[in-house]
Amino acid sequence: MSLWRRSMKDEDNPLRAASELARAGKLGEAIACLEEALARSRPSASRPANTALLAKTAGLLCDQDGDLLRAASYYDEAIATEGPQPFTLVALADVYFRLGRVREAQACHARAASLARSSGDEDAQTVVAAARAKWEGGSG
Repeated sequence: MSLWRRSMKDEDNPLRAASELARAGKLGEAIACLEEALARSRPSASRPANTALLAKTAGLLCDQDGDLLRAASYYDEAIATEGPQPFTLVALADVYFRLGRVREAQACHARAASLARSSGDEDAQTVVAAARAKWEGGSG
């Protein structure tokens, strides 16, 4: 039995299962675990509270696995589920930037900056500024 199937015995905690898989170096299985949980929630009119977290985690793992298009898709799903959040927008902007989709990256970054300023969240403002500095420095 694969580690994924053993991990999915606890279907109520796909994040824990995916984390275990990712720590074991099985990013593909971790992503599949999260996708299965997201697929179960998509047809539901009222999605589980952790749906955005599942999508953000899947985006992060896809990014780590080098699948930037899929990462962007998951970040978009997270934003559609919970609304725009500065950290998620910065993650999506970074993926777009590395994909060469500069205009989309700039639009996401601008939204993240606006949200961070309006919320007064200093951590979000720091992350937004660091992303801008990274891109302007050409180390993208």
